[in-house]
Amino acid sequence: MNTDDDTEQLIEDCEARESKLSDWERTFIDSIRRQRAQGRDLSAKQLDVLNRTWERVTAKG
Repeated sequence: MNTDDDTEQLIEDCEARESKLSDWERTFIDSIRRQRAQGRDLSAKQLDVLNRTWERVTAKG
């Protein structure tokens, strides 16, 4: 499970690679950013999608 710091880093990494995000992924990242800003935790499913998105946009090659 991700810690809050890990989750924040994944979100930041995805935002830094916005050009690699689909429209849906961009909306998703914005949504979970707002959710965390409101002090709400992400669900297990949201964390899974975040992890998969991060893996895709940070993959080399």
